[in-house]
Amino acid sequence: MGGGIKWNGIHKEVADLLGVSKATVYHYGKQKKIIKIRDSHRLHKEARYEKAEVDRLVYEKQSFPTGMSPNDVARRLGLSVQSVYKYIQDGSIKADAFPYGDERITYVISETAYQEAEKSLKPTETQRPKKYEYYDSKNDISLYQRFHSSKIPEARVVRNEENVFVFHLPNIQKWLAYEEGIKIYTLKPSYSIHQPPLDCKGYVELQVPKNEVVFYPVLLYIKAGEKPLKTEVFGIADILTYLINGEMHHEDDTLILRSPNRKTSFELPIQLLETISNLAEQEGISISKWVEQKLLSIIKKLYKIILKKF
Repeated sequence: MGGGIKWNGIHKEVADLLGVSKATVYHYGKQKKIIKIRDSHRLHKEARYEKAEVDRLVYEKQSFPTGMSPNDVARRLGLSVQSVYKYIQDGSIKADAFPYGDERITYVISETAYQEAEKSLKPTETQRPKKYEYYDSKNDISLYQRFHSSKIPEARVVRNEENVFVFHLPNIQKWLAYEEGIKIYTLKPSYSIHQPPLDCKGYVELQVPKNEVVFYPVLLYIKAGEKPLKTEVFGIADILTYLINGEMHHEDDTLILRSPNRKTSFELPIQLLETISNLAEQEGISISKWVEQKLLSIIKKLYKIILKKF
């Protein structure tokens, strides 16, 4: 091959050797991970790269221990790749870290580690609630949905021992048949159980723990902005307990929600931006998340340096 390994017209040869996409091969060349053979006179239609450099990357990949990648684990557990990386960081998924290329780290999860993670992270069929268990399509109500009226300040939809949806009145610890609550006590839903899909990232996050009157732990995302607060339904004191991310304020019957995130922009050289994009793709996360993680890592290191000086 004349000192280099020759690609075909769509870069497939090197991509197949390295087991990566053609776009990744292109970025490897941009990042100088594989050395491109200069062809000033354009004698060859296809790009050519040093065979030794390609062989080196192939050897590095083959030297990794056998096991699953975070992408493989994400597919098998039905999780996002970002969630798998998070579980690796907090120790929920045991993984071995190995250097790969320049300043890169790849993770390998053994079959034993996967099986341990599967037990705690992948819900079984018996754990998954069936729709009929928490939703009554005939009456369009859901388990633990809140109702109220001028006669009854609070009622919750529950299932009785016969698995029939009824109303529970927590204030007086009594039960009402669904029809009785609707017709006699004019109970009406305090909120809609049908919501439009999320369409932006500016949210305040709340989490209701499983020991509360809910079916299972619930993570709520409320779009940032101003919303009317109906005090007869609930007060801000009732929900501040569950606030985990963002800010909430009550002013003049208006609930003000502020997201913990703020959008900004940077002017970066195209080559640097391409490098960041490629690294984020390799880790299976967004560019924003990659930059956030790296900045946090740098800040933590700076704090340690500062603390040592004092």
